[in-house]
Amino acid sequence: MKATREAARDIDDRTEDLKELAAEHPDLWRDFLTRFEMSWIYHDNALEGIVLTHAEITSALKGRPIATDTYPAIRNFKLAMNLVRSQAPDGPAIDMDLVLRFHAVFGSHDPKYQVGRYRKDIPLHRTYFHDIAPPEDIDPRLKSLLAWAEANDPTDDDDALRFAAHFHHEFMSIFPFSENCGKTGRLLLNYILLRHGYLPVVFHATDRQRYFDTLRLSKKEMEAYLSDTIANCLENGTTFIEKILEERAKKGVRRLAVAS
Repeated sequence: MKATREAARDIDDRTEDLKELAAEHPDLWRDFLTRFEMSWIYHDNALEGIVLTHAEITSALKGRPIATDTYPAIRNFKLAMNLVRSQAPDGPAIDMDLVLRFHAVFGSHDPKYQVGRYRKDIPLHRTYFHDIAPPEDIDPRLKSLLAWAEANDPTDDDDALRFAAHFHHEFMSIFPFSENCGKTGRLLLNYILLRHGYLPVVFHATDRQRYFDTLRLSKKEMEAYLSDTIANCLENGTTFIEKILEERAKKGVRRLAVAS
């Protein structure tokens, strides 16, 4: 527990450092967030086996899709990001209403999409290979998880990472919905993180095997993996800004040298 709290405090410190750096250079921060958004869309869809190109994402975000088959996945994920960002500041504790709102957004504009429809079986062929709840256990286990979430809603940010990891691990173990369950689970995870002042986390497609393997392990392993992934996102943000500042400084020195 002590090591876990120390890791959380280290992430808290690095988060605050990045926020200060972002406040000092808002133009660079906007550029980073644009890239981060593209990465979030690409990697989360890649975890589900939907491989998107840079051109597909950029054109879809501009409302000019070049691939009609992938456009709904991109458009709906953009809506999901907007939703979680709008709900997270001063947002409520997770309840069934919030879960259903997040699940619904991934089926936006699809009249056949059934919000909150539970699985009726255990698929033999799927992206996820961890043990998931039998269909008859979905409803009681999800209700139990949401009751736990309400009772243990973190008031101390030191507990937020543990809470987020525990919730995500259990939600994915229940795997309640027949469609978009993984996306909904990760959106809920990022809602928790954003609600407590952290950056949203992106599980990279190149690291997908570790993500899938961690779902088969303990909640403690998920907590460690989540901490590592958040730390990586923070490092990427800091490195992005510092690298551009370094390049600007070098250009400034060269201009002075030429002028003199």
